[in-house]
Amino acid sequence: MSFQKLAAWLLTDKGKHFSFIAAGTATTATLVATFLPHTILLEQYKNLVHLYKNGLSVALTPVLQDRFQKTLKLLEVKPIDYHLYKPFFSYGFEVISAGSSYSRFGVIVGLPINFSYSSPEMVDRSKIKIMQESIVWDSEIGQQLLNSLFLSENAQLYAMAREIKYRQTGKPMFDVLLSTAACGVTYGVSHHLNQKFNLYAKPLGVRLVVYTLVGLFMIGSYTMSKDMTQMYYEESIDKELKERSTIFAEGGKEYYTKLLERNKALRHLLGKEGERLYSILGNENYFLRNKHLPLVHRKLIFEDNEPVISEFFEQ
Repeated sequence: MSFQKLAAWLLTDKGKHFSFIAAGTATTATLVATFLPHTILLEQYKNLVHLYKNGLSVALTPVLQDRFQKTLKLLEVKPIDYHLYKPFFSYGFEVISAGSSYSRFGVIVGLPINFSYSSPEMVDRSKIKIMQESIVWDSEIGQQLLNSLFLSENAQLYAMAREIKYRQTGKPMFDVLLSTAACGVTYGVSHHLNQKFNLYAKPLGVRLVVYTLVGLFMIGSYTMSKDMTQMYYEESIDKELKERSTIFAEGGKEYYTKLLERNKALRHLLGKEGERLYSILGNENYFLRNKHLPLVHRKLIFEDNEPVISEFFEQ
């Protein structure tokens, strides 16, 4: 079937019904794809990002288990709810999390293997490569990267608390609803415009332009809403943790200092790719979006000069 015949068929009653079913299917698929990994498929997601060695999952050390329990106590989580929070070793060097405290499936918090490092001798330097090349650890940049991998107990407690607090907010579920609504509203607005202005009688090119504009508008609205709420919650959580305990205040400052040092080292080691990924200051670079509050600003929250999101956009 040619494109012209397909376009003509979509203008028939059967074609319009098919479009409605397709839009409903796409919306449902979006809901399922964003909701299930944080609920029913949470354990499968955990297995996917779990750290493995010789085909076996690496168990979390007793020391980190104790620190995670300490974090729950500092956050005043009810002991009856401890079972909802499950730490594990995850792949890579980033702290990750999934799930929601509002779900019976709970929350998983992935800790990077460097959280278990207590001395430089514990690092298997032969397995850490940049662009498939070994790192010159004796160089200044190599030492900078190595030092960034070691975090004090306070910094680790902050990193765990940050993920736990984030999963205690409504943001994860808000993102699910936002993506689902964006998909459904895109079809709804397009259908409404077709009906109101009788676009079905117009040339195909007119409808394609309208669909494109509606799609771009919804993508822009979705990304702006998602990014703005993400930065709002990140700032709110950091300020709350800073006020809650000096452990988190000191740990947060160290954690972001180390992250910035790591990113600056990676910017140098990765060459052009590093310049694309990280700024001179160590912030993560994003194209057209601001997916997270810049690391420099998150560090400043734990220092005397606290920034706010509005100041970030004014710069």
